[in-house]
Amino acid sequence: MKQFIEDILHQQVEIRTYENANNLPLVLRGNYNLFVLIINGQSCILAEPIEDLGLATLRKQQRKLEQLTEQYCVLYFKKLQSYPRDRMLEEGISFIWENHQIYMPFLGILLRQNETRILKPCTKISFLTQKLLLMTLYNQWQNATVTFAAEKLHVSKMSITRCYDEIESLEIPVLYKKGRTRFLRSCMDKREMWNLIKPYMRNPLIQEFHLEEKRIHDLPKSGISALCEYSMLDDNGYKTYAILKSQLAESDIKIKKQVPMGETPGCILQEVGYAINYRESGSIDPLTVWMLLEAEREDPRIDKALEEMLEGYVW
Repeated sequence: MKQFIEDILHQQVEIRTYENANNLPLVLRGNYNLFVLIINGQSCILAEPIEDLGLATLRKQQRKLEQLTEQYCVLYFKKLQSYPRDRMLEEGISFIWENHQIYMPFLGILLRQNETRILKPCTKISFLTQKLLLMTLYNQWQNATVTFAAEKLHVSKMSITRCYDEIESLEIPVLYKKGRTRFLRSCMDKREMWNLIKPYMRNPLIQEFHLEEKRIHDLPKSGISALCEYSMLDDNGYKTYAILKSQLAESDIKIKKQVPMGETPGCILQEVGYAINYRESGSIDPLTVWMLLEAEREDPRIDKALEEMLEGYVW
């Protein structure tokens, strides 16, 4: 035990029996061999399970040991399966896996892997990150891990990791860390979170197509048409729809006949960087509508309808 830790840390450590074990509950004394580990003057509890324990038990009792001893607690394993190891890494639970790995986030380093993560500078938010932040706000996620967010947005964990990197690089104050794990946390007040993230948001509109065709099936409403769904505003004489880049590439939209600028179209198709079909309304989400129409708020009717939409469907 001591030799492995010293070989990895390249320095001497001190390990001694934890002398106050008798003050702990019987279940903790019965489940673990308890030691004190001292590294660079940092004292912590080293808890070696006597028998195989499930992850839920390890998680609960590791926290209990930290509470009762008022020290960090590091679990020590001679054998460890990959699933509990990955979950402990994800949840920031300190552990030592003999002859394999040392993970003690309270020291600020992952000692065994000796990796330093350098965030790339980011000056403009990506559309996927923007969608992630809006989903966090709408659903009021409080502890959204990379895995959780990837499942909800149906993308890879690598894509979400890049989103978290962007959020951290831009210093958007909705990300927090526990050990190595990063979590997205929504403000309980949606208006408050919107005020936090709004300075980093950008208009999701990429380009528009003014078509002769009057209706496009199976696409969500966008722009003014979406705003009319969320408010008492009357729509234009034509509908506005949203389409994603991937959908556009698979369609024949670019070869459809368009009307000259200045003439009334049959419909307008807006290519957007992302789309959130909000509450199965058949329209893109309200805050994206707000960003699409922000420049038109000088029109009192539109400004009033936007406020009505946010009050009725977001706040």
